[in-house]
Amino acid sequence: MAYFVQVLLVALLYHLTNTFASFGGMVFGRYTLQRPLVGGLLVGLLFGDVQKGLELGVAFQLAYMGAFAVGGAVSIDVGVVSYPVMAIAIINGLDTGTALAIAAPISVLTANLTHVMRAFNTMCTGIVRKGIEEVDYKKIELGNVILPQAFLAAMNFAVVFVLMYLGTGAVDSLLAVVPQNVLHALGLLGSVLPAVGMAMLLKFNIVGNWMFIFFVLGFMMVSSMSMGFIPIAIFAAALAFLYWKIDSRPEVSTASASANVFTDDDEVEL
Repeated sequence: MAYFVQVLLVALLYHLTNTFASFGGMVFGRYTLQRPLVGGLLVGLLFGDVQKGLELGVAFQLAYMGAFAVGGAVSIDVGVVSYPVMAIAIINGLDTGTALAIAAPISVLTANLTHVMRAFNTMCTGIVRKGIEEVDYKKIELGNVILPQAFLAAMNFAVVFVLMYLGTGAVDSLLAVVPQNVLHALGLLGSVLPAVGMAMLLKFNIVGNWMFIFFVLGFMMVSSMSMGFIPIAIFAAALAFLYWKIDSRPEVSTASASANVFTDDDEVEL
């Protein structure tokens, strides 16, 4: 597959992960395609290295699983991590620590492009207002849908093309110039990010102290049993299903339960 086509597909996937994309949106885009684990699999398939893609996807997933928007304020662009940065890391053969360290500033930088998009959308409201006054539905659609979506697509595709055409060479040049001790420090810094993501996940998902046993079990399966991610995921899915079945059982009411209890003074007919 030609490199241009690969970049084009990465750009398309990145665009679909955007919350404001007409064909992506929240459910299919942000909460499905935007996840680094999904991105690692798809980018790995595109560039012929699924194993590397899944390794990076797991590391990025742990680092960014606690990232979320508060009140509409987007501080981190997870989509750029899952697709163009993932592709750059696979092409350049970066280890997970270095890839995470490079992904952090890029994700913060591209997240600020949301403000550019919103500023453009604000300018389009003049066209919509004029269309409402003139009862011109084509003008309303132009200002409300066509122009904002076209600008968003152009911006997202430009980000990917700049990163993947200039970024790969820039990464090679940077790695050649930066001293090894600095790269080692970046690797150590990147290695901390999954722990931060896991801590945020535990903070929001552990609603009772007893649930911490699931985390301990998963940690032991990886560290002591040396199990792979796929068997652990299958085991976790089965365990989650059993927990759901047990938790969703109908409770027996106290009245009906007490009605079936006999005391010593009750007479029982045989």
